[in-house]
Amino acid sequence: MNESVRAIVACRLCGGGDLQPYVDFGMVPLGNNLQQSQEAARAADSYPLDVNRCSVCGHFQLGNAVVPDLLYATNYTYLSGIGASFVKHFGEYAEWAAAQTGVGAGSLVVDVGSNDGTCLKAFQTRGARVCGVDPASLAAGIANENGVETINAFFDADAVAEIIRRHGQADFVTSHNVLAHVDDLAAVFRNIHALLKDSGHFAFEIGYFREVLRTGCFDTIYHEHLDYHHAAPLARHLTALGFDLVDLSVNNVQGGSLRLLLQKTGKGDIRAQAEDFLAEERQSVLYDDAFLVGWKARIDSQMGEFHRILRNHADSGAAIIAYGAPTKATLLMKMAGLGGDEVAFVVEDNIHKAGRFLPRTGVAIKPSSALDDVKPDVIVIFAWNFANDIIGKLRGKFDHPVEIVVPLPELRKLAL
Repeated sequence: MNESVRAIVACRLCGGGDLQPYVDFGMVPLGNNLQQSQEAARAADSYPLDVNRCSVCGHFQLGNAVVPDLLYATNYTYLSGIGASFVKHFGEYAEWAAAQTGVGAGSLVVDVGSNDGTCLKAFQTRGARVCGVDPASLAAGIANENGVETINAFFDADAVAEIIRRHGQADFVTSHNVLAHVDDLAAVFRNIHALLKDSGHFAFEIGYFREVLRTGCFDTIYHEHLDYHHAAPLARHLTALGFDLVDLSVNNVQGGSLRLLLQKTGKGDIRAQAEDFLAEERQSVLYDDAFLVGWKARIDSQMGEFHRILRNHADSGAAIIAYGAPTKATLLMKMAGLGGDEVAFVVEDNIHKAGRFLPRTGVAIKPSSALDDVKPDVIVIFAWNFANDIIGKLRGKFDHPVEIVVPLPELRKLAL
């Protein structure tokens, strides 16, 4: 265990050594460590999951880091192309990038943490040359099979050198919900700067911790996410590298994402729109001490009610299943005290997860086609960020009443 975890003792953005504890979820299994047998799943290791805040720049980050090889080994099965809303989002994102930066036919677009190539495919269909980098072998293999050139590696100086050797420097570098994952965040930002042409653009989306705090979507905290970003610490760090901060915005992807647009200029300016966003952020819950202190208690209360709803159904003999086995399901189940007594099994659209078992609880994951063979009374949507997509698939599927329970952002129930 000691060799698998290291304490984070200096801020991953500014290097400051005064990290203050914020929230501690205790020992939690790795959410992507899905096992081939129930026995192995129940025996899965757990690791500390806690968040600290830097007293110098304000950046939130894990207090302990699990070694990347454990996080992204063969059991890492997340695929970005599974969710229809995500595919649509990437198409709109490519249009936005073209309008903002002029990236288009013939431009070189590089995606850091490109997964199965869904984002790059949106640029490729618009005439851009593309290259992805991703350490997960399953996702990178699918991308390459689909004609999206992908280097199966961590994004380091060697990967940058390989891209430049193959294609030259990039016109546009992008990344989506990945830059909370990387082990050496500062090095990745330096490598992106080196990869870009002068005046090239870098845009990325990451989970916005302001929205996590505001909505209570705590289950986006997990071991793969080392960082919990907001705009001010990122602005401080990236402008010091010589990026201009051009634009900041928020969207609803993954429960609330922050989008940054930067340009390699060597000046490190913050442009007017971005400055306005930073001023607004300083008035948010991120700087409300009373709100921050009470955040964990509100989570405990909501998860207690979630448990009571399912426990009452289970006690009455209802057949309860769940839809979706995202990484976030592991912490969600722990905080709600759920296991096989409350949830019979989980169905998944990702065929690479079907046939496996959730860590610690040992709850089985079945393909979504298993819904054809059961008559559930209650379906819990663990993949709550895709709730609308999932509910659309379920409407009209059953010839009996089914209650849907969506745990987050607001705990809600609805009838199919």
